[in-house]
Amino acid sequence: MMMVKAIWETAKEITLQRIIMSYQLRSAALLLPNQLDGLCVIVTGSTNGIGYHTARELAFAGACVIMACRRVDAAKKIAERWKEDANNSKTLHVEVMELDLLSLSSVRQFAAQWDQSGKPLHILINNAGILLLGEPTQFSEDGLEKHIQVNHIAASLLALLLLPSMLKANSARIVNVNSVGHHWGVVEPESWKVGAKEERKFSSMTSYGSSKLAQLMFLKALSTKLVSMAKTSVLCVAVHPGIVESNLLSDGRMRGFWMLDPSEGARNVLFCSVGADVPRNTTENFAYYSQCKPGRMSGLADDPKECLIVWDETLRILGFSPNDYLSEIIASRSFS
Repeated sequence: MMMVKAIWETAKEITLQRIIMSYQLRSAALLLPNQLDGLCVIVTGSTNGIGYHTARELAFAGACVIMACRRVDAAKKIAERWKEDANNSKTLHVEVMELDLLSLSSVRQFAAQWDQSGKPLHILINNAGILLLGEPTQFSEDGLEKHIQVNHIAASLLALLLLPSMLKANSARIVNVNSVGHHWGVVEPESWKVGAKEERKFSSMTSYGSSKLAQLMFLKALSTKLVSMAKTSVLCVAVHPGIVESNLLSDGRMRGFWMLDPSEGARNVLFCSVGADVPRNTTENFAYYSQCKPGRMSGLADDPKECLIVWDETLRILGFSPNDYLSEIIASRSFS
């Protein structure tokens, strides 16, 4: 049954996304506010693809954008080009900070550097991701399968470490760029680490889908826990941006007229990042969006017990107490 649902959700995206995007392009004004002055936004993976267009649009709308990426020199050149494009009509506020999601120590260093700034963080956009299409199993220096590390573990660590800065803001959002591919995923935390016994033959697409499913389930668990602690100022949103031509598919094996270009995919991310029409589930403070409207998640992501399994295992891998971590970071700071 789950396989049938996965096929249906994917087929629906392929069939309808171009039609839906054509409507959105005729309704461009509803997406991005004219001014985002005073908002601090971190965008991971912002030197190309969806992240590039997301960061650029936010910067030109007045936000202070932090480009969090591995290729610092490339990011600095991009930021300078954006400032030239502004042509003295406005001052862009763009900063570049190094972040390598294949290194958990890099994530911790990034968060520590941001914390030293003392600034509130209004929006975290976890955009960076990998799809090692057709490749065999690969592991990071941290001993984790690369899809699960980049797409889930590192992104979740970043959100946890930046949460104190987000609680300083009156209102904040964590926006995870997810994928309809999460419907193809399975919950097998025992397969995340190097040396784990494989329960099934490795598939890069299944691994990618599983990493996006874990990311989604962890975010949902985080939102539920924040609500239970009366910390409802942080809205957690996962967004499927559409099936987009990007560097994830740079070998050209997946291309089609029905695919969106990165700027079109970025529109869905922008809507979830700053759109006023993203409703909150009052019991979870969570939303899953596809094509700028509420989407359908995998049944696993709707199961609180399954989400808790992902939450617990993720925090164990990170060396945090699953039961006490949020209480500790909130209690250690004078947030109201």
